[in-house]
Amino acid sequence: MAVSLDSLEAAKRALRRERRRCVDEREAFHAFKREVGKLKATAPTTSSAPTPPLIGHQQATDGSLTRVRRAYERTVMSVPHYDDEYGDSFADSLTAEFGPDVAAAFQSATVFSPALRQTVTSAATEAVAERMQFVDIVDGEFESVESMADEVSTLCDRLSFLDDKPVSERGFNELLAVRENVCRIQTRVDELAATRQQTIADHRRDLSSLVPDVAEYLYQDLSVRYPVLSTLAAVGETISEAIRRVERRLAATP
Repeated sequence: MAVSLDSLEAAKRALRRERRRCVDEREAFHAFKREVGKLKATAPTTSSAPTPPLIGHQQATDGSLTRVRRAYERTVMSVPHYDDEYGDSFADSLTAEFGPDVAAAFQSATVFSPALRQTVTSAATEAVAERMQFVDIVDGEFESVESMADEVSTLCDRLSFLDDKPVSERGFNELLAVRENVCRIQTRVDELAATRQQTIADHRRDLSSLVPDVAEYLYQDLSVRYPVLSTLAAVGETISEAIRRVERRLAATP
């Protein structure tokens, strides 16, 4: 009795792709942070002149501000998947990655002050840490999916004995043994599903600051949002049908 593992294989491909992207972004923010660290900060001076915005404009009173922007564009905005995944302008990307407060501070700046350099550096450091955390999440999820795939494959192998001999050719005691065996497999499937549900709940509780729903985020391009649970449900349906077949035969056996 075979159950398709296509969803789990698709999940593993999605996880490999997400890990690659996350690592690329982590390294990009590392590179941006290094570039910022090389730039000289300038102490602000009191001026009554209006502040020319940097974001969305080429003009700036301090060349270092322009160099920060160029560094961001060369690193963060140049990861291979940027256009496909984000496609944001510089202003939108800065707001999304560093938050509106940092973006506003950068927009209103006329010089690349020590305080602004520290603000940008801290934001880049946090972005690196978030990517490192998410890489760990993806690695753990990959191990979980791979383990589930192995478990499901093993359970399907254990169910294959049902195809060795039609239920109509099995005696009463043999049918009882078959039912008991299948029920044990069902218990294991239920345990796996409960474990998976707990993993999803843990992700929602611990990682809400990164993404609202880890599984939905990782598997948004798949045909199912929860490939592990979907596969376990398919196994459960196969088992339920097997039990029904055996019980019907038991009821008809003198």
